[in-house]
Amino acid sequence: MWMQKMKKHALLIVWIIVITFVAGIAGWSIAAYMGGSRAQKNAYKPSPSQAVAILTKDGTPLSYKYWIMPNDLQNYVQSLISNYKTYYGKEPDSLFELPKMQVDAIKQLADQKVVNYFANTNNISVEDSEVNSQLAALVKQYTSNPQTKSYIINKYGSIKNFENAIKPNVRQNLVTQKVINLVANVTENDVKKYYEEHKKEIENKYDEVKASHILVSSEATADKILKMIKDKKITFYNAAKKYSKDTGSATKGGELGWFTRTQMVKPFAEAAFNAKVGEIVGPVQSQYGWHLIDVEGKKLYNNFDAVKSATPIYNTLLNEVKNQKFYAWLKKYKKDEHISYKIEGDVLPYVEKFYSIPATDTARIKKFINEMNAYVYPTKNATVNLSIDPRLLALYETALETYKSDLQSQNMDLESYYVNSPSTSSTYVNLSSNELESKLKEVSKEMDKATGTAFSKFFNEKLDLQRALNFVMAKEKLEKEGYKTPEQIQQAYQKYQANLKDISGKIKEVLEALYKVAPYSADVVTKLYKVDPSNKKVALQYFQNQYKLLEPMISNKETFKMYSSQLTPYLAYVKSGLESIEYTSNSTTIKQGALVTLISMSEKMKNYTDELKYLKQLKEVNPKYPGINDVIKQIEGLISKSSTSASTGTSLQSTPALNIPLPSANK
Repeated sequence: MWMQKMKKHALLIVWIIVITFVAGIAGWSIAAYMGGSRAQKNAYKPSPSQAVAILTKDGTPLSYKYWIMPNDLQNYVQSLISNYKTYYGKEPDSLFELPKMQVDAIKQLADQKVVNYFANTNNISVEDSEVNSQLAALVKQYTSNPQTKSYIINKYGSIKNFENAIKPNVRQNLVTQKVINLVANVTENDVKKYYEEHKKEIENKYDEVKASHILVSSEATADKILKMIKDKKITFYNAAKKYSKDTGSATKGGELGWFTRTQMVKPFAEAAFNAKVGEIVGPVQSQYGWHLIDVEGKKLYNNFDAVKSATPIYNTLLNEVKNQKFYAWLKKYKKDEHISYKIEGDVLPYVEKFYSIPATDTARIKKFINEMNAYVYPTKNATVNLSIDPRLLALYETALETYKSDLQSQNMDLESYYVNSPSTSSTYVNLSSNELESKLKEVSKEMDKATGTAFSKFFNEKLDLQRALNFVMAKEKLEKEGYKTPEQIQQAYQKYQANLKDISGKIKEVLEALYKVAPYSADVVTKLYKVDPSNKKVALQYFQNQYKLLEPMISNKETFKMYSSQLTPYLAYVKSGLESIEYTSNSTTIKQGALVTLISMSEKMKNYTDELKYLKQLKEVNPKYPGINDVIKQIEGLISKSSTSASTGTSLQSTPALNIPLPSANK
């Protein structure tokens, strides 16, 4: 059952993303199209200051129909946000994530404008009959699925409204496709070359096995069942129905259907794909238990002829190659025609500039930070400027973090030298790394054969050798870089640490400033908590935010059951964090906030014993908390009823909603 649910859930997510994306794209397309129609009718010409970005040729702005207007960007970004929410279960952070999303959207929209420019200057257009034909086929495709049809009607009001909404997008796609077909010719040899270059990726994506399985708790049980099947005392089908713990597939004789290499856990997938058709393999261990696998069929694409004979897969690869060629053409066309775009505004140009810098180009990142210093620190001894756009402060903090990460990567040898220096025995200091590696191998071999106190001796010796090896390797690398004496290394380390301390201090300063002006940002709260976990107000908000992300998953029994192994440790982390805040904080408001969150979590998990404990603690913190005595009695009654039900063999059918308000940490 766990496998079936995993596959079903993945398909549902994909379907939601696809339909949301189509609906979202349709939204910005209709807005752009209708805006263009109105512009022509009323002879309206916007000014450059009204645009988000302007397409230029040889540095001169093109006609306003090649500009990106706020409405274009807003509607397109809204579609991206819909996809983001579907995938991550939350909104993108307005300070750290949304600006980059907007810049990425501008790039996409600018490329679309370039395609339109090429089409217009080369007399490429589409007839109304082409649009209507494509539109009818698309609408028929979507409305053939009752679930999709219902979604469309709920979102657009009617199928006709949906047609009107996506029609401009259909026209745009047809124009784009005509341009692609003209500039990106693809041959079979191109597809074959692509296949050879991406063979492993293609096999992981498209290879399939059809199999049934039996899931049990122990290897011994699996061996007994396998012997019974081989001795023909029971069929695999009946054994699955009788013994398998996977109740979802057991009722169907263990049938799992077709699955790819990545849809199952690795040990299971490897065993199934390595087996011959008709072979029963196992016992195979996974985190779920022990499996016997009956392989019933295979579809493998381990050579190009197999791909070529599978038309849908071949066409998918052909389109991927075509897209690659198209984007290569687009890049060259923009360069040859000197076509670019200029982002307007006070924030997004900086966002674009920063994210165009490679993450490892420390010099350019440092230059960017120095450029922004004038905005963040107006004078030499000034504090962080709270009057500037918080998105710029967030970008500055991101640049500082990137710079800090680069410095740490570049100074790993200095770190290793100083971390391992105190614990490196004088016996090993003057040995070379090759000599230490040889000794390490010898000790490892002896340790494999040893037991008892001898094993402990070799184990400790191995640890000493590993630390010494890390130290000596770092020393050798530093010597190659020109550090000849321990004093030179010490000076370099002190300089590096001072630089790191300065950057870390600025990061904390900026995050504290951001928290003052934008405490609503979940990313600000998370980042500030990680640099200063002692701030109880921030810590409470951080753990409350984590709980809000978990709440929908623990509220749904099926979802929680499916992902319990991943969710349980994180729930324990959130619970522990909130308990620590309640125990160590001196603020009644913060204590109360932590306890109310713990009560809510316990209620969702139906852990009434913990809930009662937290309710009583809340009463101690605030005896006048609204309705606290009634809720305590309610939970005591539920615990008593649950205990009685257990003794009489009955179960609790439902529990009341307690409606305890969750206070904000900002109050």
